[in-house]
Amino acid sequence: MVKLRTLSIIKLLFLFTTYLAFSQSSVYDSLNYGGRWRTFMTHLPSGYVASKKYPLVLAFHGGSPLGYQSIQYQSQLSSKADSAGFIVGYPEGVQIAGNRTWNAGGCCNPAVSFNIDDIGFVNSLLNNLFSTRSIDTTRVYATGFSNGALLCYRLANQLTYRFAAIAPVAGDLMYYPWNPSRTIPIIAFHSYKDMNIQYYGGATIGSTGTYFPPQDSILGIIATNYLCQVRKQTLFHDSVKYDHFKYSNCSGNSIIEQYISYDGEHSWPGGLSLSGTSVSQQFNATFLMWEFFKNYKTTGINAVIAEKELSPYSLTLLQNFPNPFNPSTTIRYSLSTPTDVRLSIVDALGREIATLIDAQQSPGEKEVQWNVRDAASGVYFCILRAGNIVVSKKLLLTK
Repeated sequence: MVKLRTLSIIKLLFLFTTYLAFSQSSVYDSLNYGGRWRTFMTHLPSGYVASKKYPLVLAFHGGSPLGYQSIQYQSQLSSKADSAGFIVGYPEGVQIAGNRTWNAGGCCNPAVSFNIDDIGFVNSLLNNLFSTRSIDTTRVYATGFSNGALLCYRLANQLTYRFAAIAPVAGDLMYYPWNPSRTIPIIAFHSYKDMNIQYYGGATIGSTGTYFPPQDSILGIIATNYLCQVRKQTLFHDSVKYDHFKYSNCSGNSIIEQYISYDGEHSWPGGLSLSGTSVSQQFNATFLMWEFFKNYKTTGINAVIAEKELSPYSLTLLQNFPNPFNPSTTIRYSLSTPTDVRLSIVDALGREIATLIDAQQSPGEKEVQWNVRDAASGVYFCILRAGNIVVSKKLLLTK
């Protein structure tokens, strides 16, 4: 979907050629599938050790002459992987006539016209990564931008059992019927000013003129399939910032969330710009999707990962009340052993705005109050850390 100027392509190619030359954690590789050599890049997080099982995020680039370089650059997922401790796989679409695209069903050429089997490729790639990297196969996620976001929806529909959750960015559902083998959690990101894939539907700008349905329509189709009892609940609305919607009480413990910004264009919110495209500064899609992803794994149904399973300290955020809140909320947590604890508040851009606790704590149930002073209304997260263990819960401040 995104067409890059020649100068931008040269700059990005130089940037990532230099990056790969000095990085020992990023490996560019290929596998043969369907008689074609398919390429991909794998980023291992800082401190990677084979004795530990890591979550895996597959990130699919948008349609452009570039492959993994574009989405790695705009999303900064590799940096997030280093701090959060997960592996990122960057598959590449087949390059035809100088352009790389994905066959997401109703879009996009040349992958669609050549009937490229990208679903089979992704399945084969996962088998390859599972056999060569130390991956927790119950914690595999997919994200993508534009044409890559379209592929995320198709993967959730056809390779449902492989993925615990998906996070399409600036994308749409173009593969029908929607009938996945189980309800898969979705967090989606968009901009009201996106003219390539318009929020309210319509033909894209440019020569292809592809028609994309409205976001409400596609999420309505998915919510109907999921038997969601709560439809498009507005958790946050600010007409100069962003909207946050939620579809919940769905079968299989699944939910659908969506963030839509009032700024930015066809871009990765909170990320870096490709070819001068305006980027939303209201929230960070990379930060928010990881906060969403880490709640889910594949266990037959979409069960929330119990925090006690992640923590040798039995470090648990019990609750926060009230939520939504104004002007204060009480955050409760529990420790089973003495340990150094840091409890902080992070906004939707992933910025730490307050530190409530940073000291050694004795065992037992604790509580601390966050009194809001200058913070603006919006979505926040309380982040509880002990050693390399991190747990979090969402807060909603309404003023």
